[in-house]
Amino acid sequence: MILLAALVASGTLRLSAQGTPNAPEIPVVAGLTFVLAVNNPNAAAAGSNIATGDYEMVVSVSDVTADQIVLTTRIDALDERKQQLNLNIERRLPTPDLGNARLQILGFHTNDANTLKGTTALGPSLAVLRDLRTTGRAQYSVRNFNHLSTSSGTLERISETPVPFKVLLNGARVELPAIQVRGRLRYNGNVRPWEFLLLDHPRFPLTLRFAVGGVGEGFPFTLDSAREIVKIDYPVPQNTVEAALAKECRVEVPGLYFDFNRATINPQSTAALQSIADLLTRHPWSVTVEGHTDNVGTDKYNDDLSSRRAAAVKDALIRDYHIAAARLASAGFGERRPRETNDTIAGRARNRRVELVRDCSKP
Repeated sequence: MILLAALVASGTLRLSAQGTPNAPEIPVVAGLTFVLAVNNPNAAAAGSNIATGDYEMVVSVSDVTADQIVLTTRIDALDERKQQLNLNIERRLPTPDLGNARLQILGFHTNDANTLKGTTALGPSLAVLRDLRTTGRAQYSVRNFNHLSTSSGTLERISETPVPFKVLLNGARVELPAIQVRGRLRYNGNVRPWEFLLLDHPRFPLTLRFAVGGVGEGFPFTLDSAREIVKIDYPVPQNTVEAALAKECRVEVPGLYFDFNRATINPQSTAALQSIADLLTRHPWSVTVEGHTDNVGTDKYNDDLSSRRAAAVKDALIRDYHIAAARLASAGFGERRPRETNDTIAGRARNRRVELVRDCSKP
């Protein structure tokens, strides 16, 4: 734990695969952001003020010290009454809990304390992962939300070798190595099957994906709910986006987030907007902001949503960063230019994006 604290404090703690060559490294620093796609059609049974159905939540690392990692979670979705939810929730994860806690709280709720002692959030503890590595089994408990029942049991590793997990890393599709585990966990006399893909890292585990089945089911099971990390963004040198726009004349902008089914820019997009503004300040380029969506909804709806989101980015650059309006245009293409299949939640997340395009016939 002394080593972990020192690494966190120095800003050198990184997410990468243990013993996996060429695995991407992800710095655990302020601004590191995870987009999680959630499929939870039965969330209404969990109580009030809880998002239901298909939605995304954005979890950002807002502070990193030797003692803790602070998360800020943004949830914009529909609640159990089909009313709009717009929540910002802070969670503080003490370093000792990241090392040793056996209980993971999956969800974030406004009634929770900022610190839930003895628990983790985005992944299991180092102790759980260590047991899975060394013995192939680990004692583990989980709650969907802190106020709900605890499910407990033994997780078992399915394969000795990591399996690839595809995720968007700063807008590029990469593969992270994951430990595949499963267990039939018990709560209130009931047993349900759970499956997890965990980031194979000895210092900061992440639940890359989990899925849970119905009461009494075995393996394989009928999906009851699932969640997976579909995007990971972290601060990069501005010249990364700049070089791509200079060479390819088109670049996808990482770190832009919108509220659920709306064109409202999430506050966690500030760093990305500032980066675009700085880039345009250094160059005389005129650019078009393009919006793209997945195929959920009608063609007309998606065309309109993508147009409004692109316009929102353009307007923010003009209003808040003083970029000349004559240098900016916006356009929406809806679902017509997918990058990946829309048949998976990861693919749909990949297709929801904003791109900058410049006219390469001009300097």
